[in-house]
Amino acid sequence: MTETVQHNNLYDFCYRYFKHVGATILPSVTSTINVELPRDVDKELTDRPFYWMWIDAMNEMPPNTVLHLVFEGSDVQPKDPENPKPEMITPGCYRMQRILQSAKTRGMFAAAYEQAQILSPFALFIAKISFISDLRQDFLESYAIDLRDFQIYGNVMDDLFQRDLRDERPTAAQVLPIAINMDQLFHIVNQCIELDVQARDHSWAKEARNRLNSELKRLDVYYDSVLATSNLDAEQIASYAAERELRKAEIIWRTEPKVEVRLTQMALIYLAQKPRDR
Repeated sequence: MTETVQHNNLYDFCYRYFKHVGATILPSVTSTINVELPRDVDKELTDRPFYWMWIDAMNEMPPNTVLHLVFEGSDVQPKDPENPKPEMITPGCYRMQRILQSAKTRGMFAAAYEQAQILSPFALFIAKISFISDLRQDFLESYAIDLRDFQIYGNVMDDLFQRDLRDERPTAAQVLPIAINMDQLFHIVNQCIELDVQARDHSWAKEARNRLNSELKRLDVYYDSVLATSNLDAEQIASYAAERELRKAEIIWRTEPKVEVRLTQMALIYLAQKPRDR
């Protein structure tokens, strides 16, 4: 059941992606997508840089690429004459990775409008916070900043998902103008992220530090025993010392706790009402 839901979501995601980028969806049977790619999308989904360099340099107009994508549950066979080059799409396949990367790049900066008559501007930031050691925890945090008074709202995505947000500005909508100071906005977001990180449970870091110290002690015991029980010359002792330091550096790099923060998306959104933070 879980696998079926996963593949249905995969099909829905790809279909929405192609619609959003302006690709032409051709007639398709169940659980397949036949799609004609615009040139800019073709460049993102296919690995043909030299081909496109030649096409652009020669000002050629080749026919658009057509992909025949097959998802779980389809009856299309690999040699179906109506689909000469069917391509099975799975979560980890090459084509899906290119589609996800394209969607990520295109969605890094966005603008959206709530369907209402009077709209106020907000800056939306989505950040990925990662607690990294030999284990890893990832969290997505969202912040909306009112551009009129710089009030901050956290964890706003659940609220925004329930609103009718679209790419197009509503006809005859009154949009309240505001000057945008990006340096000030980034400063505010950085402060919010720091406070969120400080408020979280940091027992993971203490546990990671304990594991790190234990591994370093075991490493020292091993090399001390080797040096104590072996008849080594000066060159061999120096080699073991260098090897010990290298392995220590590897263990520290792998296990030492650290926090990584990355802004994954920024958007300018126009809302009829203030967001409800959670």
